[in-house]
Amino acid sequence: MRIVTEMKRKSKVLRQSLKLTSPKFSKNKRSIPSYIHEQLTIQDIPIDCLERIFSHISNDINTSSEISNYIITISTLFRCAQVNKLWSTLVIPILWRRPFYFVLSDEQNCALINTLILFLSEQDKNHLIDQQLKLESQNINDRLIKFNYLQLIKLFDYDNFIKSVHRWVVRYPNTCTGFEKSRLVTQLLGKLLLKENGLNGFKTFNYFRAKIYDNFDFISLYKLIPQNSFGCFNSLVQLEYRNPHKVNKLNLNEFLDFFNIIILNCNDLRSISLDVRKEDKDDHLEIDYTISKLLSNQKRLEHLSINHCSQMIYSTIYRHIHYLTYLHIKGISDMSCLLKIISTCKELRILELEQSWNKIDDNYNFSPSDFTKNFSLSHTTRLRIDHLYFNYNDERAESLLICLLEMTNLNLKTLSTKLITYNIMRIISSYCTNITSLNISHNFSHIDFTSFLNIIPAFPLRQLYLEISYSSSREYMDAEIYKLASSLPFTLENLYLKCHITPDYLDILLNRSRPKLESLWLYNVSDYYMDYLKILYHYSLVPNNRLKDVRFNWNKSLNSSRRNRRSSSVSCDDEEFQKTVSKHLKDARQSILKEKRKEKKELFDKKHPFTISEVKNHVFSHHDKIFERKLSDYKEH
Repeated sequence: MRIVTEMKRKSKVLRQSLKLTSPKFSKNKRSIPSYIHEQLTIQDIPIDCLERIFSHISNDINTSSEISNYIITISTLFRCAQVNKLWSTLVIPILWRRPFYFVLSDEQNCALINTLILFLSEQDKNHLIDQQLKLESQNINDRLIKFNYLQLIKLFDYDNFIKSVHRWVVRYPNTCTGFEKSRLVTQLLGKLLLKENGLNGFKTFNYFRAKIYDNFDFISLYKLIPQNSFGCFNSLVQLEYRNPHKVNKLNLNEFLDFFNIIILNCNDLRSISLDVRKEDKDDHLEIDYTISKLLSNQKRLEHLSINHCSQMIYSTIYRHIHYLTYLHIKGISDMSCLLKIISTCKELRILELEQSWNKIDDNYNFSPSDFTKNFSLSHTTRLRIDHLYFNYNDERAESLLICLLEMTNLNLKTLSTKLITYNIMRIISSYCTNITSLNISHNFSHIDFTSFLNIIPAFPLRQLYLEISYSSSREYMDAEIYKLASSLPFTLENLYLKCHITPDYLDILLNRSRPKLESLWLYNVSDYYMDYLKILYHYSLVPNNRLKDVRFNWNKSLNSSRRNRRSSSVSCDDEEFQKTVSKHLKDARQSILKEKRKEKKELFDKKHPFTISEVKNHVFSHHDKIFERKLSDYKEH
């Protein structure tokens, strides 16, 4: 850090020299002397400018859901770290802030684990060699740039760490079988990681189990540090725990041990996300008590996501009503307690309610009289919620959604719902007229779809996502496409359609609607893209057109049989997708040129009027935006 401090001092001197003003110019203009301009090199860039540049590059590390984008960003930063000592000092902490965000490929993962092994004691290294494990011959003292990489880790993905070590042991460079050697290496490295971060500590701790059928035999924290020294958790501000394995008698202690460690060492968590599943909601009440104690220990809880709430947990959440800005509850067991919390959270801006994974756990046995059972609630009650995500598709939840919409009383800006009925549409048109983002996934009947088209022109929408099953939309889209086009409000900028739409329908939609779209995402298109691209290219030539972003789903039949992947698993920058669609766009342009020979050629000189990429599945949730924060949020100044 002394190097950084000295460079900041020199940067300040340089900036002051650049502010020298020549008397020949007015007071408002600055002049840079020629001798300074000639001497400027890449090493003279002010350090705070470099920090902003690297921070901008690194934003993709923690926000990208695609490993390909993550690898590109990491490679870019790694090359920056090789420029000089200063750049390395600034970039290496960024590279090591979250090393286990993904489980990397064999060679990349090998390099990562080998670097960690360099910090083990000679005794531990010899122990690994005795187990016939292949170690890198290089020594830590041979490194040109000496960093304690372990102390730079601020966001720790615990389960990915275990999986990365297991890959190093069983796949590359070693080919061991069984879990015993993986357990040994994990214990040695995990103990070292937690010990080295005992002073500064982690900022985020994530524990994920991605697959329900994976091996539950994970390594508990108690096995990593037998002396129970968990100072690395004292500075924790975010905890995310997801485990699809149901709690039972065999693994109950593993759950309790994990939460007890967090309870004893963390009292200032700002964000907590817990996904713990039980066979029956009334089983293993020790879990409810432990979660309740974890929540009550925190001073200022701002973001909470939880998949099960007993009355005990509801009471604990109520203690944080002055601070909560985001609340996500999966499964409703007590309607009165839930509404009591929602109506008293004055800072709550984002509310997300989701159907439980086990639908029988949801309690729909309530009536409007239950809403006022424990507290006063009327149409004059105003919630400050800006964004509401209602992921229920059961009509028994209609009364709850109607009650929430009435209480938002013109404050609501975003509504995402999988349940829409005539009564709900009536309430929306009366109490939610300021909605700017509307996301609907529902199999409309023809009558309900017509009613929906009647209400949306009044909204100042900027984004509309509409998902209707292929069979339902095919039934009535030909009769309603003109009305859909005329119903779109002129404020609309982003239109996302996941329904049956032919090239002819698309032509009508674009040319008969009032808004000037900037983004158009089509999830269900026919096999041949040429007709769609011709329509889009024609539309892009219309004066004052603002279309910039076009996205399609990737269809296997569009290209060779080599493509055998799910449409949601490919990066938007996928080279094969871009190459194929670019060819189709070029063919569409040439086809238009042949049809329009007499018109001025200048109108068609735009080779790329809009960008084309692959559309991803729409997510009816705000959870990832809350808990997948940018790395700059945890930067230590």
